[in-house]
Amino acid sequence: MQKVVNISLNGIAYQLEEPGYNQLHSYLERAEARLKDSPDRAEVMADLEQAIGEKCRAVLGPHKTVVSTGEVERIIQEMGPVEAADPQAANTTADPGGAAPAAALPPPRKRLFQIREGAMWMGVCNGIAAYINVDVTWVRIAFILLTIFSSGLWFVLYLVLMFVVPVATTPEDRAAAFGMPFSTEELISRAKKTLNSSASSTAGGANGAASSGSGTGSFAT
Repeated sequence: MQKVVNISLNGIAYQLEEPGYNQLHSYLERAEARLKDSPDRAEVMADLEQAIGEKCRAVLGPHKTVVSTGEVERIIQEMGPVEAADPQAANTTADPGGAAPAAALPPPRKRLFQIREGAMWMGVCNGIAAYINVDVTWVRIAFILLTIFSSGLWFVLYLVLMFVVPVATTPEDRAAAFGMPFSTEELISRAKKTLNSSASSTAGGANGAASSGSGTGSFAT
C-alpha cells in the first residue's frame, strides 16, 4: 500500500504516489532555484508544469487515476536534467584510449503548426515564419500581395491551412515549430540567455549615460 498525494500542475489536479511526489517536488524546486533572477520564471515554470502534467495524463485512464513512482521517474528522465551538463565532467568520462566522443544528436525535425501567441488572426503566418525561419512580417506581406495578385486564391489557401495545420498547444509543439529541442535545461538556458541579454543592454545603456554625463561636465568646465 502506497500513500497518494494530490498535486496541482499548471492548475490541473493529479494524484501521485508519495515517493514520486517527493522526487517531482525536488525536481521543480531545483528548476525554480535556477530561475530565481529571471523575469520569465513564472512563464517557464508554467511550461514545465504543463509538459509534466501532459505526460502524467498520458499514463492515466478510466481505471487508473494515480501516477506511480516509476512513471514519475520516467517522466523526469524524459524532461531531462535541471542542472547544465559540465563539459569538464564530460571530458573525463570520454574513452581513455583517446577515441572521439559520440556524435551529437541531430536537431529535432521541424513541424508546421499554427502559433496563436502574437498572432494577428489564427497564427498560420506565425507558424510558416517559424518553419522557414524568417520574420513573420515578411510572411504576412507575402500573403497579402499574393492574395491581391491571385484574385483571392491565396486567401482560400490560408483558410485551408487553418483547418489542415494543427495548433501548437503544448510547449513541445512550440519547440518543434522552431526546430528546437524541448527539455527542462533548454527552457532554463533560454530564460537565462534572455536575462543576460537584458542585463548587458541595461549595463551598456548605463555606461553610455555615464560617458555622456562625464563629457557634459568636462565641457561645462
